Amino acid sequence: MRNEIKVSDLFSFIEIYKPLLLGVPYPCYLLDLEGSIVFSNEAVQELTGYKRHEDYQRNFVSVLAEEEIDRSIEHINTVLKGKSTGFQTKLRHRNGNRLLVNILSIPIEVDGEILGICGYITESINDKHQTPQSIPSSWDNIFTGIEICLWSLEANTMTTLSISPVCQAVFGYSEEDFLKQHHLWEQLILPIDKKGALKHMEVVRNGNSSLHEYRIVTKNGDHKWVSDFIVPIFSDYTQEPVRIDRIVVDITKRKKAEEKLTYLAYHDTLTGLPNRRKLDHELHKALIEAKEKEKLVGILFLDLNRFKYINDSLGHKMGDKVLQAIAERLKGSLRHDDLISRQGGDEFVILLKNMTMRADLEEAALRINSIITEPIRLLGNEYVLSASIGMSIFPDHGIEAEGLIQKADHAMYLAKGSGGGIRSYEAGMSKSHSRKLLLEQYLHKAIEKNELYLDYQPIVDVYGKQVIGLEALLRWNHPVLGAIPPGEFIQIAEESDLIIKLGNWVLETACRQRKQWIEMNLPPFYVSINVPARQINLGSFLEIVKANLEKFQLPSNLLKIEITERTAMTNVQSTLNTIKELQDIGVDIILDDFGVGYSSISYLVQYPFNTIKIDKSFIEGLDKKNQRSVCRTLVAMGRNLGMNVVAEGVEEIEQYQYLCSIGCHNMQGYYFSRPAGVERIESFFTSEQQGMQGKFQ
Repeated sequence: MRNEIKVSDLFSFIEIYKPLLLGVPYPCYLLDLEGSIVFSNEAVQELTGYKRHEDYQRNFVSVLAEEEIDRSIEHINTVLKGKSTGFQTKLRHRNGNRLLVNILSIPIEVDGEILGICGYITESINDKHQTPQSIPSSWDNIFTGIEICLWSLEANTMTTLSISPVCQAVFGYSEEDFLKQHHLWEQLILPIDKKGALKHMEVVRNGNSSLHEYRIVTKNGDHKWVSDFIVPIFSDYTQEPVRIDRIVVDITKRKKAEEKLTYLAYHDTLTGLPNRRKLDHELHKALIEAKEKEKLVGILFLDLNRFKYINDSLGHKMGDKVLQAIAERLKGSLRHDDLISRQGGDEFVILLKNMTMRADLEEAALRINSIITEPIRLLGNEYVLSASIGMSIFPDHGIEAEGLIQKADHAMYLAKGSGGGIRSYEAGMSKSHSRKLLLEQYLHKAIEKNELYLDYQPIVDVYGKQVIGLEALLRWNHPVLGAIPPGEFIQIAEESDLIIKLGNWVLETACRQRKQWIEMNLPPFYVSINVPARQINLGSFLEIVKANLEKFQLPSNLLKIEITERTAMTNVQSTLNTIKELQDIGVDIILDDFGVGYSSISYLVQYPFNTIKIDKSFIEGLDKKNQRSVCRTLVAMGRNLGMNVVAEGVEEIEQYQYLCSIGCHNMQGYYFSRPAGVERIESFFTSEQQGMQGKFQ
């Protein structure tokens, strides 16, 4: 990880100073920690013949004469230890000719970390006593219109040798001011940043380059952020720098943008309160401090009762105003050290730090509950709200941040289930009768917390001995409650609007994964998803399917929709229209759980299904004669209607053999594979069909 950060910073360095580096009037290049060329200017191309863009990432030793490689590697290693040094070597021109050159290598050091090497090339000369010149005056022309301040100082006395006109725009002081006042720069540094800035200058005077950001006070009193890249320049006959070159850039706009982004990253845009990320950060700090000082930390998890009715009856804009009013009230009720965070929707979490008594938490909860019940006046009307508040406390209810929030959250939902009020967490709450309510509330957050995932179960063609499709199956693993059975949480979702949200997530996730498998050149199997009645009857469902196919550039024949008989018989005409429209764009429909609604089979001739799945309940009882007869009838019925038939729930070899005997050659079940994750599933599509060997008789 540390190396990744260095690489990232090196490329940030290049982006900031690219205008300068491109304009340097002599060959200049940058190497990363591996010795690869990550930047070079036009002067390098003119000298060596290597094209800048085509030859990025070429290793430096690849442009050297063979006999120079070992010595050059030793040179690079020396520089990467923090020592600026020069040496003479031979470069291979792109046309094969050899060039004798002098190279000065300076380590690029940012905040004490060496990121790479900055190299300067000059033609080889015999005069070993030549001293380096200050920044050429021609640079002023190069940087006309670019706000980069170029500045050369004498290394020992720190007197200014030359300074570009742009520096006045940065500092407010003229070239003459800097020439007369040798220590003017130090006086301009904001006092709080002075120690760090002077420390970096000392690093440079010791022979290392440095990049530092700090604040200054300009001549007219404005505060600015500047980036200061400082490079020591050596003569050929001394190990100490004789000159210091500086590149100063006004980065105030960038810093303000970063501050704004940081604020947005840690605050809720509607209320201005800290968000979940900020709460997590502050809670971890509070727990560390509480352990050291033997203090208590309290959590209040708050939810507004019946807030949905305000949104539904008055509209979301009015609902937002109510949330803003509540946020202002809560902010005014806290101590200086406490923090209130909006978690989303109408949920808030209050962090109470450095408490000395447990009664303080309950007292705070009562005070906040009272504040919330005070009428809110908006547009001449008064609205009265109430809250459900859950409490947890460190160390009584746990020592980890996530666990404390979860327990306060749990207590809040129990309070909500009892009609509101305040409730403290108690051991054993997770086993209470309120599990259904608890799961419904947690399910609202499951997508954004990345708790949902898809497993896939193969559908096989036993005659062709291959996997022809995968059924995507939704799974939920809660960080506290563990794996939640699909039959439990899907039923809860179907009783609310959550089923639409979950269905859309499954559709998008399955399409994204199938696209990835296309890019892996796996065979053209399809992926099927289960769609409930409420989702398929949405007027927007067809457009949502089209949008996902287009987004992932997925051929429509690789996606299939599974619906149950109950869904097919719900709102028949609307469902039939949607099925036909889906088939018009190439998305096939599979009738799932076929046979369960046997009394409705007469309706099936109306539906243009391509595939039916015989419900696993018929496969489980194949040891009984009557059940075998029913299964044989269902297979025959499907085939007579011109449909493909898939038998679900195949677990035993006897079931497999009987289904083959009655002409059912598409099967799905544990006999072939349990639902599995992506990596396991991918093994079924290798040339050896790993995991399927011995399954086909």
